[in-house]
Amino acid sequence: MKKIVISNILLLSYIYSYSLSPDEITKMISKIKEKRVGISIGKLESTSNPFIIVQPKKEENLTKEVEKTPIYIPKVIVEPTYTLSAILNHSVFINKKWYKKGDKIGKYRVIYIGKKSVVIKSKEKKKTLKLKKRKHIKLH
Repeated sequence: MKKIVISNILLLSYIYSYSLSPDEITKMISKIKEKRVGISIGKLESTSNPFIIVQPKKEENLTKEVEKTPIYIPKVIVEPTYTLSAILNHSVFINKKWYKKGDKIGKYRVIYIGKKSVVIKSKEKKKTLKLKKRKHIKLH
């Protein structure tokens, strides 16, 4: 706080020591009001353009090369997500449908049903789906 007060005092003393008198202000205003002579129209028109204009290159050769080159677009395979919601009487509730051991889910087949998890298998992959822990709500 002291630093702020001291810096404000120093700033104010600087401003008051270099303040302008009314005569100096009047001189400055009169200089501003004086008509200034600018560049003549003839001289202005003879100056060169300061902006550089870039001419685009001919793209005939480039387009021919691009047409010859094959474009490879990779296929993106998005695999569905499987959510295990319940296990009851040797049946599982996955993605809002009931399944039993041996049933197909997309490219997977249910191969194991445990108490808290299920194993599904395809030709390439094997996945284990687990039940999520849910918070119990106490009713009074």
